[in-house]
Amino acid sequence: MEMLTYRFLDGAYLYTQLYQFIKEDILSGKMQFNEKLPSKRKLSSHLNLSLTTVEIAYQQLLDEGYIYSKPKVGFFVEDIQTIHTIPKETVVLEETLHIKDKISFKIEDSHIKSFPFQKFRKYARDAFEAEQFDLLERGDIQGELSLRNEIRRYLYHSRGVNCSNEQIIIGSSTEQLFTLLTRILGDRKYYIENPGYPLIKKVLKYENRDYIKMDIDADGIIASKLRDQGSIVHVTPSHQFPTGVVLSAKRRIELLKWADNGDRFIIEDDYDSEFRYKGRPLKALQGMSASDKVIYMSTFSKSIFPSIRVAYMVLPRVLLEKYFTLDNKPNNTVPKHMQFMITEFLKDGEFERNINRMRKIYKKKLELTLDLIEKHLHDYKIYGSDAGMHFVLETSEKLNTRGIDINTIQDYYEGLDSKYRNQYIIGFGSFEDDKIEAIIKSLLN
Repeated sequence: MEMLTYRFLDGAYLYTQLYQFIKEDILSGKMQFNEKLPSKRKLSSHLNLSLTTVEIAYQQLLDEGYIYSKPKVGFFVEDIQTIHTIPKETVVLEETLHIKDKISFKIEDSHIKSFPFQKFRKYARDAFEAEQFDLLERGDIQGELSLRNEIRRYLYHSRGVNCSNEQIIIGSSTEQLFTLLTRILGDRKYYIENPGYPLIKKVLKYENRDYIKMDIDADGIIASKLRDQGSIVHVTPSHQFPTGVVLSAKRRIELLKWADNGDRFIIEDDYDSEFRYKGRPLKALQGMSASDKVIYMSTFSKSIFPSIRVAYMVLPRVLLEKYFTLDNKPNNTVPKHMQFMITEFLKDGEFERNINRMRKIYKKKLELTLDLIEKHLHDYKIYGSDAGMHFVLETSEKLNTRGIDINTIQDYYEGLDSKYRNQYIIGFGSFEDDKIEAIIKSLLN
């Protein structure tokens, strides 16, 4: 019999810790059936514990059946089926050490503290507390009809999108839907924005689709340079990712005319369309297309919350048959309960009220951030601040980026243009108003 040695911690009862240590040794197999435990007096002396502490720990182990006693002989390990226990983590993950304190200007960050939890909690109760057995069944492969109907209504009133419920497909992410779309469209060559959304290139490479990179200027993608090499163009017209520019009216007409000529389509990724701070929101390309040549895509990640993992796509009618006859279509991966909650959120008008509220919140954060940049910098330019939750700061002055999560446009660009190295992406969505000054000063000083 070896003497038991343990390391005790402050802040917890000693008898509880001793009980737990011995219990874990038994369950992990370190102490075997019929193995004798040290006497209470010897263990008390060895661990420098009171005899009472050891007696209470032994009694609890005895009561729960982990040990048994033989009168005048001692305590022994009971015949317990051992389990393999996971070793305790001795190193705190680096990510958790820094995630709270590290300043982040990342585009994907949003102000989740303003989310109306009370309202959404009600929809969650309605989904799970009522005996809605239909929510337990497998859902429609395109997404629940009730949700598609609410999306259709919202898109028509807010973005001028014309479609039927049948044209809407719901998925768990833009990536999933774009992958599905490449299979519907078949073996084609794509035009993509440069700089642009890296996920698009990732999917095209995975699906073995060729693409041509198109330059971006102050009016968006240079549509006049589109030719016959490709038949699909992917654009983010509402707030270009990542430059933030809004596609001009002239370029929109040029794009639509290009798509009208032959078997061509525009993929309109309506990124950040809900948050526009100057002028009226521009109508979606989909609603402007008389020939139904625009595939509309969007997501609830910015308009509800990032982890919701719900996106949607509107197919032109000419592509519906290809979708319906596509082999091995993926099942819908969005839980029906979540679809129900979003449906109610839209139906009650809370979604639009939340958008309006968040638009005011983000506009205030934007103005505070821009005012501070103007106050502390001399040589700079601002791009893409009319919409969205980020803008671009171009400056030749040295910024303090050490220990700060921040990207430049260069990170999303393939080419030789060196100007993008000094163009910093300022995502301001997650900042608290009273912290903005300190955050901006830390970057600029």
